[in-house]
Amino acid sequence: MSMPSDDAEPHDWEIKDEEPPEQLQKKWEREEAAGSRTIVCPSCKKETSSENLSCIFCGSPILQESCPFRCLLTWIKRLFKEKNS
Repeated sequence: MSMPSDDAEPHDWEIKDEEPPEQLQKKWEREEAAGSRTIVCPSCKKETSSENLSCIFCGSPILQESCPFRCLLTWIKRLFKEKNS
């Protein structure tokens, strides 16, 4: 008869879920309340998340004039893509 080892990994039922920090929880709640923002891809005309730099359906780059930072990221991404080609 073998004795259970003290070094054994904890069982699933022994592990508690950790709560995220309060600041992060509030951020998630604000984002969830705002809802998901989607835009229409100029190439395939399907709706995709506004957080993407390219369409998840066709891969076409998504230009967003309303956000200069995203346009800058798109431009930098294209610049490095051209250098590597």
